[in-house]
Amino acid sequence: MTSRDAGSTALWGLFCSASWTWCIGMFLPFVLLRQYGWAGFLMFAIPNVMGCAAFGYVLDRDRARALRARLGPLPRAFSIVTIAYQAYFAGWMLPEVWLVGVIGVGVAVGAMLASRSMLALAGLVSVVTAACILSECPPSLQALDTAGSLPSTDLFALGGVIALGFIACPYLDLTFHRALEESPSRHAFGVFGVAFALMLFGVASLWDGTLEGPRLTLALEVLWAVQLSFTIAAHARELLRSQSASSRSTAIAIAAIAAAAALGIAMRTWDFPVLGSGEGVYLRFLAFYGLVFPFLLVLRLRRVRQWLVWTTILASLPFYELGFIRHQPFWLLVPVGLLCVLWMAPLDNPSRKDRFDA
Repeated sequence: MTSRDAGSTALWGLFCSASWTWCIGMFLPFVLLRQYGWAGFLMFAIPNVMGCAAFGYVLDRDRARALRARLGPLPRAFSIVTIAYQAYFAGWMLPEVWLVGVIGVGVAVGAMLASRSMLALAGLVSVVTAACILSECPPSLQALDTAGSLPSTDLFALGGVIALGFIACPYLDLTFHRALEESPSRHAFGVFGVAFALMLFGVASLWDGTLEGPRLTLALEVLWAVQLSFTIAAHARELLRSQSASSRSTAIAIAAIAAAAALGIAMRTWDFPVLGSGEGVYLRFLAFYGLVFPFLLVLRLRRVRQWLVWTTILASLPFYELGFIRHQPFWLLVPVGLLCVLWMAPLDNPSRKDRFDA
């Protein structure tokens, strides 16, 4: 590998790290530290890093293209939901002016920049992220709580669902597919693993045990704004470049972004009877990544009948509510068991063309 290829590989790794640094990696560690301490954070961080890094070593370019062809519009739906999730978090956590900037800049950058410029921007975003974390002079990692408010035995049930999400979802992420397609080496995903792990631990170090949450400073808000905007840009770029892009999918994306941002703003001050607090809505978004998208991916590859897939997903939603919101995680074993049963179900006619609406 030439020095130029090595530099490009490293930049693609930083691109993946920046595009995968969602509001999940920038806020869920605080929730898990409060609930389960260090054990909860590690249960989240280890499968997150390893599952995503494995993507680049499991697939090659040909297999990735075949996978995208088989998945149809599902990866585009994944990108739309992911952009909407970032918009919700920005609306919930950032001032309105910042929210407009995050979404506007993200979409504009995604529409205008070419790959080389996106790589340079990813490097800059990584530097800004590191500077924001280091500017807070974080305490020693040993100062973080080692135990949370909930029993550590809950982690056995939570761990399986979290691992399922982080193993499955990278295969739906079009920014990862872009990196695999254009990077000179699959070792870009090794670079990703190191950079992303450092980012997660850096964010976790901003935990303040006396506040039972992060220290909400200007540096943390800048980190959130920069990373949210880049994630939106990376996914918007893939949606706009998709050969199957249509005015219908664009309209769906715009509506989803606007609705999510408005909901985020509303959740700053209001607690709705069904949705509860802003954090409750934030956690409910995780059902897309721990339930909906993993089930659609796994069962589409298995060619399970669509009506049965969607029935299973809808039937599983109450168990995710009990597990993640009501703190009864052992109910999560039910949908995992249903997934195993469906995996062993008889195949549909392989010649039948599957269709999934975005």
